[in-house]
Amino acid sequence: MCTVFSGLSAGAQTTVSEVSTTQSQIKPDNISAEKIFSLSTSIEYSQKVEVEQNVERERGTDINLVAGYKINSLYSVNAKTGFTKELSGPQNTTMANTTLGAAVKGIQINPETITTHGLSVVLPTSEVSQKRDRLNTSISLANGISYKGEIISAKYTLGLTKNFHEFEQNAEGAFLTEYRITNGLDLSAALTEKFSISVSGLYRTSFTYTKDQKYSFAIDSDLNYDLTEKLATNLGVSNEGSALKDNGADTNINIYDGKSSVFRAGITYTY
Repeated sequence: MCTVFSGLSAGAQTTVSEVSTTQSQIKPDNISAEKIFSLSTSIEYSQKVEVEQNVERERGTDINLVAGYKINSLYSVNAKTGFTKELSGPQNTTMANTTLGAAVKGIQINPETITTHGLSVVLPTSEVSQKRDRLNTSISLANGISYKGEIISAKYTLGLTKNFHEFEQNAEGAFLTEYRITNGLDLSAALTEKFSISVSGLYRTSFTYTKDQKYSFAIDSDLNYDLTEKLATNLGVSNEGSALKDNGADTNINIYDGKSSVFRAGITYTY
């Protein structure tokens, strides 16, 4: 998901302790399937919930871009990238990794339900990926099922990612992720014609080059309001991190956490 602020992010190749907070709520499959070419852009302000004594609260602004092109009735491609401007600390401006994706139309099970299939490749345009993690590229394959009713929409996705790094450890000595299995669930409910609520969750099982397993999660909760047919706003909270506590047994998954959660507010334009 561009990261909420670059100080917390490291992209697809991170270790569990560096899992990036999800990006603003633009996803390639949000783009209309009826258009041959479409473009979405969002600006989102984010701020960490926790206020540390004598330390400026972490906050930043993200700009995200997603372009989609429909080749024919079966195949489509998309490209996604983003930029982050820190509004605290060193106030750096950073670029996220760029993702190139392709999708094939799934099997229509019934009028409301269809399977989903996609392939994506990551280009390491992030400075962190290039200099710290020495990422060459990343390839992901995802399959799932999507339901869209009059009020409730749901989508489940199972993804497998293979990362290609120059070394097994990054410049800080942390072992990097070689493989990752991701279970994703998106739920939304249309309360009115313009107002909806949505929750997105990810559970990741990561395997380092030394075959150590790590578990992480990410949850986004949003209130969404469509100002016009093309312009929408969102107000939400995100939380992510290790799925297990330090004892390695108890769950650490929470929708909201006073130390790690991030508040977000954004606006999205879709052409």
